[in-house]
Amino acid sequence: MRQRLSLDGVWQFAPDPDRTLEPAGLTGTDLRTIQVPGPWQAQCSDLRDYTGLAWYRRTFRWNEPAAPPGAEVVYLLHFGAVDYHATVWLNGARVGEHEGGYLPFELPVSSALRLDGDNELVVRVVDPGSDADADLGFPFAEVPHGKQSWYGPVGGIWQSVYLERRSADHLTSVRITPDVPGQQASVHVKLSRPAGRTLALDLVLSAPSGSEQRLGHRIEPGDTGVDLIVPVPEPELWDTEHPRLYAVEAVLSSEDGTPLDRRSERFGMRTIGASPDGYLLLNGRPVYLRGALDQDYYPHGIYTAFTDAELDEQFARAKHMGLNCLRTHIKIADPRYYDAADRAGLLIWTELPNWQDLTDAAKRRAWETLAGMVERDWNHPSIVIWTIVNENWGTDLAVNAEHRAWLVGIYSDLKRLDPHRLVVGNSPCFTNFHVVTDIEDFHNYYGMPDHHRQWKDWVQAFATRPTWSFAREYAGIERWREYLRDPWNTQVTPAAPEVRRRGNEPIVVSEFGNWGLPDIGKLQDAYGGEPWWFETGIEWGEGVMYPHAIERRYRAYHLDKIFPTLSDLTVASQRMQYAALKYQIEQMRRHPSIVGYIITEFTDVHWEVNGLLDICRNPKAYYDVIGQVNSADAIVPMDWERIAYWEGERCEVRLGLSHFSTRDLRDCRIEWYVDVAPEIRGVFDQLGPNRALLTTIGTVAFTVPTLPEAVRARLELRLYAADGQEVSRNHHELYFFPGRHAPTPFRIHVPQAPRLAARLGDLGYVLEEDPATADLVIVETLTDDWRTYAARGGRVLWLAERPESFQTHLGAWGVASREGRSWQGDWASSMSWLRQHRIFQGIPTGGMVDFAFADLTPDAVLVGLTPRDFASRVHAGLFVGWVHHVVALVAERWVDDGYLMACTFRFREHLGDHPVATTAMDDMIRYMAGRSRSR
Repeated sequence: MRQRLSLDGVWQFAPDPDRTLEPAGLTGTDLRTIQVPGPWQAQCSDLRDYTGLAWYRRTFRWNEPAAPPGAEVVYLLHFGAVDYHATVWLNGARVGEHEGGYLPFELPVSSALRLDGDNELVVRVVDPGSDADADLGFPFAEVPHGKQSWYGPVGGIWQSVYLERRSADHLTSVRITPDVPGQQASVHVKLSRPAGRTLALDLVLSAPSGSEQRLGHRIEPGDTGVDLIVPVPEPELWDTEHPRLYAVEAVLSSEDGTPLDRRSERFGMRTIGASPDGYLLLNGRPVYLRGALDQDYYPHGIYTAFTDAELDEQFARAKHMGLNCLRTHIKIADPRYYDAADRAGLLIWTELPNWQDLTDAAKRRAWETLAGMVERDWNHPSIVIWTIVNENWGTDLAVNAEHRAWLVGIYSDLKRLDPHRLVVGNSPCFTNFHVVTDIEDFHNYYGMPDHHRQWKDWVQAFATRPTWSFAREYAGIERWREYLRDPWNTQVTPAAPEVRRRGNEPIVVSEFGNWGLPDIGKLQDAYGGEPWWFETGIEWGEGVMYPHAIERRYRAYHLDKIFPTLSDLTVASQRMQYAALKYQIEQMRRHPSIVGYIITEFTDVHWEVNGLLDICRNPKAYYDVIGQVNSADAIVPMDWERIAYWEGERCEVRLGLSHFSTRDLRDCRIEWYVDVAPEIRGVFDQLGPNRALLTTIGTVAFTVPTLPEAVRARLELRLYAADGQEVSRNHHELYFFPGRHAPTPFRIHVPQAPRLAARLGDLGYVLEEDPATADLVIVETLTDDWRTYAARGGRVLWLAERPESFQTHLGAWGVASREGRSWQGDWASSMSWLRQHRIFQGIPTGGMVDFAFADLTPDAVLVGLTPRDFASRVHAGLFVGWVHHVVALVAERWVDDGYLMACTFRFREHLGDHPVATTAMDDMIRYMAGRSRSR
């Protein structure tokens, strides 16, 4: 039987940038120590960016019990994964090599191994990372490397190593394929058997409930594979609520009954597929995919995973947040990761690591890696989806017809290799497309609340199965530019000839999300100081991804006047992230044709902080509530235009119920209440929602009560089954404002803006024809004349909503468009705030520009202000990413003897109707009109 010696632990290590070392001479080299498993970049601060050649060395003794007398045995050296190419010597003998950074390999070492003394093991590793490494034979652009091009290289022995003694006749794999309808499982056993004698194979199938079945089989000389059918009566299904696992133990024996080898595998009885009407089916039942992207990076190991217990804990947190799926992103995870997902009941959508250039060598490596993934991970019930290409990386599907044809070919090959799972050919985003796929998925990012209408419109368009998600034939640069100008146009476009669209592929939004800054103190505690990766990311997004010195920027821009501590700022950022995700998910749940989503992402990855957990797996501020949104049965607020209301207004919120659980919801009810005094409540009862559809429940309607001051309120929603048990809950944020302020006594002049003047007049403001007798001038465009007016002692409120509204010179000040710049905030999120001092104190958002400002957020920003200006002259601002590109949204300044305030919020067209716009405008008018004319 098998005996195993772990070779994990401390090894000796040497980088070899000059390529001068040899395996026989390592003992005389200045070797450092390193831990195996683990990439060298994770352990050696001077080698964070090192790629190329490196050497590992260790000695060991085989001290395991001796083999039985006369037994024919072999010794195999097993590596879980080495990135990227490994050559191995044992006691000076070259025993083999392996190419590929993600999959296991075994080398026979019987002839080189010393059983009665010290052994020296040497591994030469080539980790390509730049053009300078290309002469080592493995160009980085042509090898599967995944996100190493984003977060830095990963090289070395990053999974476990062991030496194992086996019988010469031994089992090499046991592959189990469940057949749920047939109540059976197919078992394919591969053997290594140099002796060629008759053998016996015994299988023991253990059910989750504890029952056992035994099956024997005679193996004739020359057979290297056995196919058996094992009955599985009344199968206990594996699913996300009950991850029931079967076990198969295979025992290989000699003809006289002497055990030779034993191997155990776990599997689940489950099916995955798609229905003709576009549902994802788990065990034949529609399932709503509630997932998150998981890049499978770790705080100290980078690629190397946590312990099993820590993997179990992180997946328990995923389930706590309502997730039933993780999309393991362009990385082949350690098998222990998939084992933990099997135990947790998480669906896994896993992906082939990408390359850069689709050469013939890249095609060969892609297929070898893909086939190796399928072979290694066949038995995992958690794995339900494979992806071949992500976002066109390593291909050019928009232009190159040969690349599209290649994708059709490799998709077909993969479906033949594994017909039991779903396959995505290319998981696309803007500027690239599907060619052939089992799931019609798409990636898109919009900043919230700034672009909430764009998100709503895009989701609605995607839900109609538009032609833009599949490739069209490239018809020249002008047609391409036409597409870029209006990519989400639902007009029918002919597909490229290579496209294989069925028209009923399940629709899934497979990437979307927003940033939520992590708690810096918790990261510093985990790393013993500033994390090393704080010095990375500067090359991305105009530098907004660079974490280093965030505390300095926080203080320099006087953000402590809004958020007393940096921790307060990060919590506010996380709450904005939650509000964004909640809105985006609810918009998707409105459309029954969309049957799933994947949030970007499960955990932060270094500088990319859109995770639901930080990189150390610390929960973010919304950890205990986001599961309410990620619910199989989701109460969905629908079709609201705003969340801020005046007292006395009629507030109406239409509700829907998206029902995907197995719960019986006949005669269920939804209770609702608004947490204001006096409390407002109601109920919708005797409901009968349709499973796997959106059922319209009704409209919550009430009159906003009279209030002494503006308040933030919540419409609380609770779903109860007929037996009274709570099934799910949700809430909808609301803001209630008291009646409009009494008109100010100040006289206002509004030149060349009749619509604005009429709105202000309707609100009771005193309009003055002559600017000379006005207390305040409000302009939509700041010209030289109005600058001169201010310089001579006037007071001007400038509604700088467009860059074109700036038609004068104010030194360094300027107005810039957010579109096309980092301020747009659609991927690395922007965050806007109010300094509620002197003005804006009656807007109860806690200083945040949240969904109360929907439709009011600026399209332009004020630039050219210094950090000193933010101490007292900036009343609202915006930053991007790790507190970069800080700009003002509302700011004031002296202009010689007069005073100017500029505001870029889009308040102008919403005065009177929108309480936030009206209140904010009134604050600015009162503040500016009453301001002293002297410095």
